[in-house]
Amino acid sequence: MAEVRIAVVGAGVAGMSCAAELARTDARVSVFERSRGLGGRLATRRERGATFDHGAQFVTARSRPFSRYMDVAARAGVAARWRPRLSEDTRIWDAPIEDWYVGVPGMSALVRPLGRHVQIHSGTSVHELFSREGSWELLTDAGRHKQLFDAIAVAIPAPQALTLLAPYSRAFRHLTDVVFAPCWAAMFAFVDPLPVPAEAMRWTSGPLAWAASHASRPERASPPHSWVVHASAEWSRAHLELDARDAAQSLYEAFAAALDLTLPVPQLQLAHRWRYAQVEQALGLPCLVDQESAAGACGDWCIAPRVEAAFESGRALAHSLLSVVGLQAPLARRCPQPPGSGGRSRPLLRNSFAPKPSCAADSYRPHIASAPSSGRIS
Repeated sequence: MAEVRIAVVGAGVAGMSCAAELARTDARVSVFERSRGLGGRLATRRERGATFDHGAQFVTARSRPFSRYMDVAARAGVAARWRPRLSEDTRIWDAPIEDWYVGVPGMSALVRPLGRHVQIHSGTSVHELFSREGSWELLTDAGRHKQLFDAIAVAIPAPQALTLLAPYSRAFRHLTDVVFAPCWAAMFAFVDPLPVPAEAMRWTSGPLAWAASHASRPERASPPHSWVVHASAEWSRAHLELDARDAAQSLYEAFAAALDLTLPVPQLQLAHRWRYAQVEQALGLPCLVDQESAAGACGDWCIAPRVEAAFESGRALAHSLLSVVGLQAPLARRCPQPPGSGGRSRPLLRNSFAPKPSCAADSYRPHIASAPSSGRIS
């Protein structure tokens, strides 16, 4: 049998999970990532001696496959439990009820075990896809990639995936159903610790949604004393096109007001805009695949705004594409075909990964809640 080659676009949790599952077979897997590092919104920024986890803030594990993976990550030394003192508005808790995990030494480290057996092209943007006689060709920064692929997995935010995949199947029109909220993330480094009652804070109204002390996370260097502050979805939408310096200053002032403190001038003050931060309306399927073109898309936006959902979506797409190219999948979980996809119909898979109704989902919305508050942090 001829060697099967599969390309994965995007090296966030969904893309790396998909790639790792594909690599468990005889397929040759290549991952293309526009950033220099891996992890997507599991992001760590290092600037002038300070470190900030400015994307997803923590991870919880509820499904058996993801729990097993987190055990692997912990044994590999790239994950550890985080037990910060918490506040939500005026309420305070000594620690989370659920186990919260963070990457070590930064959040982006959580995906490292997934990349052991795949070829990764970092710093390489994929601008266009071409389907030619049953194969896929990629147009990247360096021009047309020399290798053709038998299948393609696109693991980037739904609006960006639509741009790449829409010309090749009506199935991908469903990507327009996904709705995201943006998030401005501010990063501050102070000389001294702040006199605050909690190491992780959440607000249910106002311009801020979340703040966390970097020094409270395991195996983080200090000083300087770094804080990450996330704006609410409403504030971020209203100020989406703000200059990053102006966003950082506005969130610094909002942080001081929320704490009712006169904050010292930070050594470092930065901001990053996550245009596709939080899934507000998910696709409602584990992933999206078109059998005829041997292409599919995956991400947290398929299931729910949780890191675990991205992991499960990537695995589901891997299994579906392996079936399409004639390889035996490690497990039998596959994506259903949406109406009008042109391929054979499959039974709809029940989505068992939806967030529980608490205010505690780990998330790509990089703060505590991804569901209505139940009055507690768990």
